[in-house]
Amino acid sequence: MKIFSAIVIFIYTLLFSVIGAVLIALSLRAESLSAIMNMLNSVAFTDNVRMGMALTGFILILINILIARLSLGKMRREKTIAFDNPYGRVTVSLAAIEDYVKRLTTGMTEIKELKSSISAGRKGVEVITRAVLYSDANIPEVTEKIQNAIRIKLQEMLGLEETVTIKIDVVKIAQREQKPQVELPGETGFKGEIKY
Repeated sequence: MKIFSAIVIFIYTLLFSVIGAVLIALSLRAESLSAIMNMLNSVAFTDNVRMGMALTGFILILINILIARLSLGKMRREKTIAFDNPYGRVTVSLAAIEDYVKRLTTGMTEIKELKSSISAGRKGVEVITRAVLYSDANIPEVTEKIQNAIRIKLQEMLGLEETVTIKIDVVKIAQREQKPQVELPGETGFKGEIKY
C-alpha cells in the first residue's frame, strides 16, 4: 500500500507541476500559447502518441476512482468499531467511546481536563489523549493510571482482543484555583425577635 501511495503522489506531483509550468509559461508570453497549441496538434496526429495519451488518461481516471474509494472506505471504517454477535453485527461509534473515556477519568482529581481521539484499524485501537494536569500531580503515576484505566475499561466494554494503544500528551500543567475565603460576620446588628 505504501508503494501505491508513493506512485500516486509522484503522478499527482508531476501532473500538477506540468500544469503549473504551462500556466506560468502562458502568463509570461502570449506567443507561447500558439507554440504549445502547435506542439499539441502535431502530437495529436501521431498514432502511437495518441494511444499513449489515451492510456495515460484512462490510468489517471482509474487511479482517481481508486483513491476516492479507499479514502471513503477508510473514513467510514474509522468512525466505528464493529463486531459480530450471534444475533447480528454491532457497531459502536468512536465518538461514543471518546465521550466514555472522558467520563471515565472525571473522578481523577489530578486531571483538570482530558480530550481523546480514537482510531481503529487492523493493528487495534489507538487512543490519543490530550491532558491538562494539575501541578501537584505526579505525571508518571497519573499517566500510567489513566492508561491502565482506559485500556482495561475499553477491553472489558468492547470485548476487544486486539491491542489498545494509549498515547498521552500532557499539553498543560495548571495550578489549582484557590477558593476565596469568606469571612463570616460576627454580629449582624439585628436586635429583636422573629415571629413565625
